Amino acid sequence: MSQTDIEHSIAPAAPPNAIDIISQPITLPCGLTLPNRLVKCPMQETQAKGPYFNPPIETFKNLYSLWAKSQYGLLITGQVQVDRRFLSISGDVCCHEGSSEPETLKLWREWARIAQADGTPCIVQLAHPGRMSPAGAGARPSDMRTLCPSEVPVQIGDTWLDKLALDKVLGTPRAMTVEEIGEVVGMFVRGAVVARDAGFAGCQLHGAHGFLVSQFLSPRTNRRNDEYGGSPEKRMKLLRRMITEVRAVCPRPYCLSVKLNSADYMDKGEGLEVEEGLEQVRWLRECGMIDFVEISGGNAEQKNSGLHNSFGAKTVASGQKMKESTRIREAFYTAFADEVMKMESDVPVQLSGGFRTRTGMADAIHSRTCDLIGLGRSAVLEPELPRVVLLNPACDDEGALSKSHVVRGQWFSKMIPVKVIGGGLPIQFFYYNMRRLGNGLKSDPDISIPGMIAVSLWESLTSGLLQTVQRLVATFSGGQRVKIE
Repeated sequence: MSQTDIEHSIAPAAPPNAIDIISQPITLPCGLTLPNRLVKCPMQETQAKGPYFNPPIETFKNLYSLWAKSQYGLLITGQVQVDRRFLSISGDVCCHEGSSEPETLKLWREWARIAQADGTPCIVQLAHPGRMSPAGAGARPSDMRTLCPSEVPVQIGDTWLDKLALDKVLGTPRAMTVEEIGEVVGMFVRGAVVARDAGFAGCQLHGAHGFLVSQFLSPRTNRRNDEYGGSPEKRMKLLRRMITEVRAVCPRPYCLSVKLNSADYMDKGEGLEVEEGLEQVRWLRECGMIDFVEISGGNAEQKNSGLHNSFGAKTVASGQKMKESTRIREAFYTAFADEVMKMESDVPVQLSGGFRTRTGMADAIHSRTCDLIGLGRSAVLEPELPRVVLLNPACDDEGALSKSHVVRGQWFSKMIPVKVIGGGLPIQFFYYNMRRLGNGLKSDPDISIPGMIAVSLWESLTSGLLQTVQRLVATFSGGQRVKIE
């Protein structure tokens, strides 16, 4: 062997090509083939109107048309609540008792058509906020308490003002009866059937971010001692029932996904911890009924989740070079995802939260940290990001990244003495921009929190005194109180 041959045989492997990696198609266990690895994450569009909160087709024509032609591998809709008494925020779409009626189902079918018009499959995220349903957000009577596995109130902030605000906005939840648990399972099944009949490719059950399913999975909020609580296995019973009963009426090729927290991000011993979270994912990947699992993290009470504390973080200015020897760790929950991917399973894993660059996304897939990349805030600020940047060969790796997620004017949030109000304002930035997209405008990534509130106030002042009062209340309660029209 010549010296040249020896040098060639020991030369390091060429770094993988980032754009080729994220462009790879993937076929889910249900048979659905996604054209690439980029997934538009579920968010809250806040555009539906009461009292029924049906899909707002007029604004969704603009919003979902943008995402549909942006070359994502998969779209997941914003949260669709399954009980119109309990919304998580004003403007949530709801799948209710009349959604299967011809006139309402027609709206759902139009939504599915718009979202999938350019060939990208779309699934519907189904949710129930449980104890996280603020007063006035849905059709819940003022004297009706929120629902939770156990009577555990939300704790955000430590001052008497925080406690007063929480008592007025959320109150103390009521522990659900076994009969009510069965009713909620039926509501999720109804949502899955409506999504199927409308022409969507499937649905995702929301089991993260402190919503009802997550409340059952966490020992912090599930203190029951019956068949639905008291052990990790029993805390899983609600989710197992939902999956089994949805699959009974929506067999494959209907796509069924679950979104889970990696942890509660509470103090040690207070909530769902990584070990129990891993066992929950293990069951999902081994049960034979799930087509992919999405991993995220954090909730309203969290202490240190990167996803929920990243509104003011400095972000990268360029993409890194991909190397075989050095991993690029952009996402917030890579350590948990690494453990999940060690399991023997053919069920793909989607990792959401923190991705910014093409090379970071490609590295996560290449290094077997995940199979799918979830993009949320980027899909709001740059709805056409995959087509224009990430999958565009004309953009080199260094420049293939999303815009900064820094929300300006957070000093205003910190001035508000009530944490449940001030702390909720940064996320309003993304709701505000989704409403702009729905109205046919471009996102405004440079608007500050005070500027956003000023715009909201001006719009309110031009629509009459009564609506002014309603919108003021909505603005200063994090967009969570609104009269049903």
